Amino acid sequence: MYSFFMTPSTRKAIGAKIRKLREESNLTQDKLALMVGVERSYLAKVEAGTRNASIDVLEKIAGGFGLSLSEFFSGI
Repeated sequence: MYSFFMTPSTRKAIGAKIRKLREESNLTQDKLALMVGVERSYLAKVEAGTRNASIDVLEKIAGGFGLSLSEFFSGI
């Protein structure tokens, strides 16, 4: 069994990308969390880079912005 962990810099980059996309879309954390089916506090921790997000959650977040996972990860 393999276990993969995000580095702190990767978590920060992912969180920054989510925050940027959310702000560009004029969404609050509450609205985005509701759209993708996660708790606002969880989303806040992901944006802050202090919590790992599962690939399932990242796929939902990307989809909430109309992006594929590959588009979401572009530039990270």
